[in-house]
Amino acid sequence: MKDEVNGPGPESLAADCRPRSQTPDPKSRAAAPSFHSGLVALIGRTNVGKSTLLNALVGRKVSIVTPKPQTTRHPVQGIVHRPQGQVVLVDTPGFFKTRSSALVDELHGRARNALEGIDAVVHVVDPSRDIGAEDAMVLEALKAVPQPRVLCLNKCDLRRRPALDAWRERGSSYAAVVEASGRTGAGTGDLVAALLRLLPEHPPLYPEDQVTNAHRDFEIAELIREQVYLQTGEEIPYRTAVELDAVEPAVTRDGRPYLHIKAAILTHHDRHQRMLIGAGAQKIRSIGTAARRELETRLGQKVFLDLDVLVEKEKE
Repeated sequence: MKDEVNGPGPESLAADCRPRSQTPDPKSRAAAPSFHSGLVALIGRTNVGKSTLLNALVGRKVSIVTPKPQTTRHPVQGIVHRPQGQVVLVDTPGFFKTRSSALVDELHGRARNALEGIDAVVHVVDPSRDIGAEDAMVLEALKAVPQPRVLCLNKCDLRRRPALDAWRERGSSYAAVVEASGRTGAGTGDLVAALLRLLPEHPPLYPEDQVTNAHRDFEIAELIREQVYLQTGEEIPYRTAVELDAVEPAVTRDGRPYLHIKAAILTHHDRHQRMLIGAGAQKIRSIGTAARRELETRLGQKVFLDLDVLVEKEKE
């Protein structure tokens, strides 16, 4: 069934974790004296606000955000530019304590792999939640990291943070402790300053006008997947994915340009397909309308989004 809303698979479209080139573009900012740059991984339990914090640090949405655990599936980079240096932040899947599954194990593996070849780590914690098993998983992963670590006490805009003192007591094992809020942006300047002090002297890794390494098609698929989760809630499983069939420029009859996007939401069960379509196709229409608005904001042009919902049977 198909719903047309006027308005590539994640594995193949995900951006590489490392920068495309270690050599600065001639058009990029000339390396200033004592210019510092490097890769910094954001790591933490699920739903601590890593993606929201990344977006606040970059100043633009580069990673999707939903209440669903492990929304982030691929290490997406966000690039922070300052006169003193460049911080390339790597968003990672959150550590999630649940029943073992191939997807959860794979996401945990991606988070651990993102810790390789980096220059520093930001351990993002949520002091509004008690320290638990998921935090223990993160701390265990960090034991193998020799690079300097910064503890980010996120969500400082919240009044109630019962685990704040407990996390502060652990601060001596970190190179710096910073309180911040991804939601309001408070403390993000302090976090960037702390990271620049830890990064090596190095020319910029990316041109000054680049804020992410994610490909356009990957961003499009992610923005659609974000709305699938936001519009459906907990009933849709983790393995729901979005695949792009076509992204093509087009022109209306009266000569106005727009982008024609044809995409499919992939699920593994007929029941989930019916839920995503909804009675009278209302659910797929709401997903499509919300996704189109996000896409138009992100791409800066009109979009025609043609969405389909397909069942992709899991292999035996």
